[in-house]
Formats: sequence, structure tokens, C-alpha cells
Amino acid sequence: MASTYTHSPRPVGGPISFTLKGDRLVVDSGRKVNEVRLGAVEAVRMTYEPGRFGQKVYRIRIRMTDGKTFAFSSLTWRSLVEAKSQPEEYRAFARALFSAIAAANPQARFLAGRSTPLWLVTALLTGASLLAMAYLVWRALQMNATGIALLGGLFALMGIWQLEPLVRLNRPRSFAPSAPPEELLPQEA
Repeated sequence: MASTYTHSPRPVGGPISFTLKGDRLVVDSGRKVNEVRLGAVEAVRMTYEPGRFGQKVYRIRIRMTDGKTFAFSSLTWRSLVEAKSQPEEYRAFARALFSAIAAANPQARFLAGRSTPLWLVTALLTGASLLAMAYLVWRALQMNATGIALLGGLFALMGIWQLEPLVRLNRPRSFAPSAPPEELLPQEA
């Protein structure tokens, strides 16, 4: 049974379809059709990437043994200004893809989150930014600049709202293909 996932990765351009056919993945961009041997997959990485206006975007990146990579996300663009999440389709296809890759190449690595160096840099910059905002608020309150303190507090809250999930969800770790991390799969509607 073939499993298919289709999404438009950019606001401009056509959709890309991914179809599982046994130990192969057929990638059809409308202009070009490629077949990917799943036995040649070196690593699979699941990440969380915050989108515009609070949209949650989940991405799966596949790296082949020859170094080539390709990715798809849980978000599909419908126009220049409209994007839609596809939680059910993404979840189902991700699970089917992980099983097919594991069957075709038991040595494939299944990774969740960012690479350790990138995650550490992100976590350190996030912490430093939030500490700087806390210092700004503290100094503004000492100088009786309540408006600046409130503005700084607002920016700190917005930073926590956007950056905390980015750091928490993208913590580097591995996972079993039969049990992908639920927090890196969009919640079903």
C-alpha cells in the first residue's frame, strides 16, 4: 500500500508529493520525479521550527549516505499570505516513512532536535537575551522608568513565548523509529 504526503514548501511554486513504494520514496515536484532508495538513508532528523505569527512548524530532514538531503514540513502554503497545517497527514506519513526506512536500513539513525552544537548556541543566546531583558527591566525600575520596564517585560514575555519551545523541543536526542517523539509531531485537530 502506497502512502503519500503532499505539501507546498514555499508561498510561490507548486506542491511536492512524497510517495512510499516499498523500499523507495518517489519525490514528485511536478517538473521532476526522483526515486530515493530508503536503504541509502543515513539519518532522519525531526525538528520544531516556529513559523510566522505563532504557527508551529514541524520538519523532517532526511540525509542520504552520499550527503544529499531533502526535507518536508507539516505546513503547506496555499498562497503568498495563507499557510495551513496538515497534522493528520504529516503524522501518518512520518510514521509510515520511519517504518519503511528502518526496514530498508536498520543502521539509519533517527534523531530529534537540533545538532548539539547548534542547540547549545541557541540555548546560550536565548538565556543571554532573557537575562539582558531582565537586567533592563531591573535597571528601568531602579530609575523609576516604569514605561521602559513594562516594555522590557513585554519583550521578555514575547521572547519566552517564542524561544522557550524552540530550545525545549529541539533538545538533541535519538529516538526509535517506532516511537517518534510526540512533541515533534503536530497535534491532531
